Amino acid sequence: MNPSEDTFSNRVVFVSDWHLPPEHTAQTDFFVRFAEEVCKGADRLFVLGDLFAAWVGPKHISRAGHAPVLEALRRLASSGPTVTVLWGNRDFLLDSKVTQQYGLELAGDVWRGRLGGKRARLSHGDELTEDDRLHKALRAAIGNFPISTLVKAMPTGISGVLAGAHRWLSSERRTRRKRKNLRPAESVMRADFESGTDLIVIAHWHEPSIQADAFGMPGKTLVRLGECTDTEAVYAEMTDETIQLKHFPVARKEGGDDV
Repeated sequence: MNPSEDTFSNRVVFVSDWHLPPEHTAQTDFFVRFAEEVCKGADRLFVLGDLFAAWVGPKHISRAGHAPVLEALRRLASSGPTVTVLWGNRDFLLDSKVTQQYGLELAGDVWRGRLGGKRARLSHGDELTEDDRLHKALRAAIGNFPISTLVKAMPTGISGVLAGAHRWLSSERRTRRKRKNLRPAESVMRADFESGTDLIVIAHWHEPSIQADAFGMPGKTLVRLGECTDTEAVYAEMTDETIQLKHFPVARKEGGDDV
């Protein structure tokens, strides 16, 4: 399937920002539960970036905290749902050689298609950050083909150090983003809506919300996903043409609760 195309889906799950570490932790097991329980019976799962705390190459497949996550997604994809992964600011070096190995679809920075009769644009959202030129420059530099190829080929020990540095830098950028109150660029999203998009789903800011008639534009919906931790996963679910935010706590009640 072309990432920009889609058939009608009755139930779609959107999630992001798990920031899963390379070490096997309680959060690793929690993600596996999320994939097995929340995503069971879904037609599609979209992971809108930052599934991992950092990803700098295919050698990360074997890390104790990454292998169970990828295997859980493989099992999910093999059971029927299409699992589509987008890049985030922490894992944009994830490549199709890895995702294809696990039966996943890699959409890159942006996925466009139809969902529930709506024309949708999905992304992590960091590309929409206002006035964050440093982040955009760093991402462009590291994502440059010769540099990214060199990074992916580095020995595990060196790539592990780089991953740790990337995690630290991402945390610092998050603090800076909050301090400077950097927001997603409304002008860019408005232009997207004006061009015919009905639904925009983004992550990155960890501020879950659904804005119907976004920016005063009837019929346009903006969804912002929340962060997933080792105690609770905040996600969005679309059934037919209705989308809502839900949470899935570790101490789970029967069924997801609306947020």
